[in-house]
Amino acid sequence: MNFEYVKQYIKDAGLPNFRIAQVKDAIFKRGISSWDEATSLPADLREKLKQDRPLLSFKVSKIVCSNRDKVAKALLTLKDGYQIETVLLKPQDTWSVCVSSQVGCPLRCSFCSTGKMGFKRDLTQEEITDQVLMWYQYVHKEKLGERISSVVFMGMGEPLLNYLNVVKAAQDLSNPDYLNIGARHISVSTSGIADKLHKLAVDLPQANLAISLHNADNAERSKIMPVNRKFDLDDIKKALEEYIAMTGRQVFLEYSVIENVNSRPEHIRKLADWIYSIKDNYLLHVNLIACNLGRGEKTEDRVVKEFAAGLKAMGIGVTIRKSMGNDILAACGQLASQKKEGK
Repeated sequence: MNFEYVKQYIKDAGLPNFRIAQVKDAIFKRGISSWDEATSLPADLREKLKQDRPLLSFKVSKIVCSNRDKVAKALLTLKDGYQIETVLLKPQDTWSVCVSSQVGCPLRCSFCSTGKMGFKRDLTQEEITDQVLMWYQYVHKEKLGERISSVVFMGMGEPLLNYLNVVKAAQDLSNPDYLNIGARHISVSTSGIADKLHKLAVDLPQANLAISLHNADNAERSKIMPVNRKFDLDDIKKALEEYIAMTGRQVFLEYSVIENVNSRPEHIRKLADWIYSIKDNYLLHVNLIACNLGRGEKTEDRVVKEFAAGLKAMGIGVTIRKSMGNDILAACGQLASQKKEGK
C-alpha cells in the first residue's frame, strides 16, 4: 500500500485533512488488517478504500510457523500470479523481517533455491514495503508483543539489481511518519554488485551492508556464484574500500559453509588473506552459517565451528549465525519452489 496514494485519494475526494491522520493511525499504530477495522472512518469511506486502495498489493497465500524457533514464513501471491516469500523472525529480543526484492533471481548461485527458479521480474517499491506492513499487521493481530525493529533485504533476489525500488523502499520504511524503522536497523545484502556500492553509500549511508562472499578464491567462487565472473574479488575489494572510506561503517561478510566445497583449511587461509588485503579491514566482520541446501542437506555444526575457530586463530572477527526455521523451509526460495513443484 502506497500511503501517498491514499493521502491523495482522500484529498481528491474533498475530505478534511483529519481523515488522513485517522488513516495513518489505523495503519501504522493500530496495525489494521482490513479497512473494516478502521472504525474511526465513515462506513462509506471504508468501503471505497476497500475497493480502490487495498491495504496490501498481494494476497497472503500461506503462513507457516516454526515449532522450534520464533520464525514464521509467508508465501505471497502477486497480482500477476507470481509468488514471493518473506520471513518474520526473532533472533534476539525484537522482531525482524526479511524481505524479497525480486521474483526469482538472475544470479543462479548453486546453493540457493531462489537461483534455481530463474528470474521473472523486479518487485515494485510497494510490493517490497508491503511485506513489512503485512508482518506488522500479523504481529498486532497475533498479539506478539514487541514491535518490528529491523528489516533485512536478504530474501529472494539481488537487491542491488533492483536498485531504485530497494532504495525507495528502505527510505519509506525509515520514514518516522510511517513504519519508522531506524535507518541503522535496515540491512542490504548483496552478492557483490560492485558498481552499485558507491551509489549505495550516497543514498543509504546509515544502512548496514552485507556482502555474500562464500569463497575467497576467484575460480571456486565463480563455480558457485556465476556473478563473480562479472564482479570478481578484486572488484569487490576496491568497491568495499571506497564504501568504507565514504561511510566509516562496519561491513559484514556472509559466508555459508558448504561441507567439502568451501570449508577446508585452505579456504580459511584464503578468506583471512583476502580480508587482510583490504584497507581498514578492522571494519570487516564475518558471519558464518551452516548452509541449508534443502532436502535435509545441511552442513554439520561441527564443521562451522571449526571454520570459525580457524578464522579466530588468524585474528578475524567472526560470528556463527544461528540457523532458524529449517523445519518450515525458511531459507530463500524453498517454500516457493516447493509450491511450484506441487509438494
